[in-house]
Amino acid sequence: MDPESTQLQQALIASFLGPDPEPFETLISHLMSSSNERRSHLELLFNLCKQSDPNSLSLKLAQILQFSPPLEARATAAILLRKQRTRDDSCLWPRLNASTQSSLKSILLRCIQREDAKTISKKLCDTVAIGYFLQ
Repeated sequence: MDPESTQLQQALIASFLGPDPEPFETLISHLMSSSNERRSHLELLFNLCKQSDPNSLSLKLAQILQFSPPLEARATAAILLRKQRTRDDSCLWPRLNASTQSSLKSILLRCIQREDAKTISKKLCDTVAIGYFLQ
């Protein structure tokens, strides 16, 4: 990969995982796009975020679960968090520091308690059920 592409990718990752929630929320909303080309490009960026900074990525997903008004964004965040915990090559859990793991557990439980939308509650329960509390 040429240096310009690498710098652009690093800038996008920094933007997505930075303090402003809007770029990450946009990324998540576009991951639901019906356009395969657009979705594929954004999945690549999401995976680069996962490789680059799994702690920030996981906490950003949790932030969407807690604070994002659109149901679709919260549903997608719950699904993506669940996928990060499955036992395959992309499992992030072992790569997260103890503080992030603890925060995710607390956030997931709070979200289950507060979520009004039944479809989101089910996704949150599915996420917890796959083993967020098992080591």
